[in-house]
Amino acid sequence: MPQSANRLGRADLIDGLRDLVQRLHGDGQSTGVYLIGGAALSLRYIPDRGLTDDIDAKIHPSARALEYALEIADNRGWGGDWLNTNAETYIPIAKDPGWESLYDDECVSVWVASPECLLAMKLKASRPGRDDDDIAVLLTLVGINSADEAEELFEEYFPGEILQPRAFDILEDIFHLGLPRAPAAPPAPDLGPSRIN
Repeated sequence: MPQSANRLGRADLIDGLRDLVQRLHGDGQSTGVYLIGGAALSLRYIPDRGLTDDIDAKIHPSARALEYALEIADNRGWGGDWLNTNAETYIPIAKDPGWESLYDDECVSVWVASPECLLAMKLKASRPGRDDDDIAVLLTLVGINSADEAEELFEEYFPGEILQPRAFDILEDIFHLGLPRAPAAPPAPDLGPSRIN
């Protein structure tokens, strides 16, 4: 199965997760899927974000969900890593990620990290040319207006770690250009019949 051959839009992400939820629900095993990264941004905070390669997630338990993800990839012609747990180790442990429920049927639940947590993670990665736009929008959503405030937030999630110079370079460029307007909140993704009101 080819890896990283994906260019997934918001509709693709929703369709793939809906397939996953249906398959997991059929098993009857309680499973939690916790979304981070670009897919989380697209599904919850930035509906017109554009394409992403994959869904980064923490999944518990993960074995069956990842087996189903491979089946879904095969059916849809996606790379086998469209859903993966590779970035799970980057989820902060010093502060609660502020998981927000996108879907919960008491058997399968799908969660997305808070914009504050996602901003801290994007600042940690600070990949020039890849994270700049996401960081700019997240700064707006969180209400951060200076590099010092961004550094404080980063240290809440990653105490003892230092924000790298490349992060300050990105922040300097963003604040020099000015923060973007906050995007309108996207509609909740339809991942299947839900019991949440």
